[in-house]
Order: sequence, then C-alpha cells, then structure tokens
Amino acid sequence: MEKKNLNGRDTVNPYKNLISVLTAQDLLKFVFYRASKVALKSESRLDPVKKARFKELERVRIVERELLNKFNQYIKSYPNFNEVPPFYLELTNVVVDGGVDRIKQILASLSKGIPVIKKITASTIKRIKFSNNPREMANIRISYYGRISSFIKKYDGRFEELNEFRRVLRKLPSIDPNIPTVVVAGYPNVGKSSLVKQISTAKPEISYYPFTTKKIIVGKFNKDDINIQIIDSPGLLDRPLEKRNEIEMQAILALRYLAKFIIYLFDPSETCGYSVQDQISLLNSLIKNFAQIPFIIVQNKIDLYDKNYNLDNKIQIDIPLRVFRTCLVENVGIDEIVNFLIEKYEKYRYINL
Repeated sequence: MEKKNLNGRDTVNPYKNLISVLTAQDLLKFVFYRASKVALKSESRLDPVKKARFKELERVRIVERELLNKFNQYIKSYPNFNEVPPFYLELTNVVVDGGVDRIKQILASLSKGIPVIKKITASTIKRIKFSNNPREMANIRISYYGRISSFIKKYDGRFEELNEFRRVLRKLPSIDPNIPTVVVAGYPNVGKSSLVKQISTAKPEISYYPFTTKKIIVGKFNKDDINIQIIDSPGLLDRPLEKRNEIEMQAILALRYLAKFIIYLFDPSETCGYSVQDQISLLNSLIKNFAQIPFIIVQNKIDLYDKNYNLDNKIQIDIPLRVFRTCLVENVGIDEIVNFLIEKYEKYRYINL
C-alpha cells in the first residue's frame, strides 16, 4: 500500500494522482451534454419568457461550472513543485520536453483561462437577463457556446501535452526519498539482483526508470523501526558513464539525491564476462560522478576463486572503502552487510541527513 501524506497525495511518486485530460472537442461535448439536460420541474408553471430565461441561464451556468471544475481538477492533480523532492524534479526535467518549467507554464495558462471563462459567462448571463424574447435568449446562449468553443479549442495542444506528461510521469519509479536509500552498482551478472533480494525483507518491487533497458528492482529492508530501500539498477550503473548521452547522464545522476550509500559489486572470478580491470574502471567512473556518496565494496563469488584473493591490492583509490566478501548463491556474507547498513542507518537517523 502506497504511503499518503496529510492531503492524501501519494508520497512515493508525486505524479501518481495525475488525471486524464479530455481533448478540447470531448470536453466541449461533455459540458454541452450536461447543459442540455436542464430540467424545469417546479418552474413548469412559469410564463414562457421566464421559462426560457431560466432554461438558458441554467445551461450557461452549467457550462461554466463544468469547465471550471475540469480546469481546476487538471491543475490540482499536479503537486506543488516547491514540495516535490529534488530526485523527482530532476527526473521530470529528463522525461518531459521543457521540464518542470513547461508544466508550470501550461498550468498557469489554465489558471489564466478561468477568469476568461467567468467573464464570457458573466456577460452572457447579463444579456439573457435583460432579454424578454425566448428566441433571442436561445441565440445569445448559442453565441455563448460558440465563443466558449473557440476559447477552449485554443487549449487543445496544451491538453495533449498534459496527457503526454501524465503518461510518462506516472511511470516514474516509486521510490520514497524520505527513506535512506542504498543503490547497488556493478557490471551485469556480478550478483546485484541477488544481493537486493537477499537483503530485502519483502518481495522487491519492479519499477520503470527512464532510459533503462530493464526495469529497476526496489527492495525494502524493514526491521523494528528501521526502514531502508535497496535499488538494483540494470541499465544505469552497469557500464561506463562516459558512454552515456547527456539525457541518460541526467537521469542517472538524479540518483545522487537518493543514495546514502552505493554498494559496488565485484566479481573477481570474472565469470560475469568482465575483467577485474574493467570493473575497477567502472568503479572509478562512478566515484568520480558520485563524489559525495560513500561506497561499499562487495567482493562476490568467493567460492569461484582463491580465498586469499584481495581486492585491496588492486583498487588504488584515495578514499576509504569498506570491503565485504560474499557468496550470494549460498547466502554467505549477507548478515555482515545487513548489520553494517543497520549501524549506518542509526547514524543517519541521529544526524538527520
């Protein structure tokens, strides 16, 4: 079950509540249909002029009300961007053409449209009230429909953009930026997904991430009051970043807003298909791009190479690295990693990073 804030909004992906936006044509059909269903009921004993006035005024008011409701729904389905976590702001700028600024621009145009709709409606109501001719009243209402239609059709392109934004933003990964997050990195086949599954206390979730060839895996570790997220990122941190284009890099570097640690998996046996030197080069690339985030080294597949093999002699990096030795297929070394993360979690909570 996804977490909600006090306003009921999804706090994991701030865009989960975005609603579908009607095309201008469908919106007009909807509001005009609603207006056509005006019933006179108790007003049936009114004289023809008053009946006509009541009916035409009610139709115009219904059109205004329904349009304003839709405009406000579209605007309010978006979160307050001042409250959106930096991780999601960064991803928004990646997946949306024009980024957050374009979304704000369109929402502002909807907000500016509201008083225009009210103004057109107010002038129409005034004209109907001053008319004593049922035919003239109907013509005034028809003219109103035309003016409103012309105005709403100007928004058609923006409605289409909002629907495209909704399509891509709702697919963003459900990652809680308020929970300490561990990102797992390393070449394919070194054991990353196995590590996430074994650390997680519940079945990991599969989630979309922009510009990845595979779905990312988001595991959760829950013990007592300790909550930690573990992310396996196939397609992200599994090959040299220098080979990425600018947009891919922006999506990858958004992880800087989440990661409290990066676990880098080594396969010294090289059965993953990549040499130790290649794996060291990737580690260097990641450390360069995630300079402010601590790295943890996991030396995996210890059953496939000399037990005395020591990566410390091969990794020449001027930062302290904690190294764990594991055989993930036999669940060896997992407890040490979990205990380390719990210890670091307590420090994280204490200093409120």
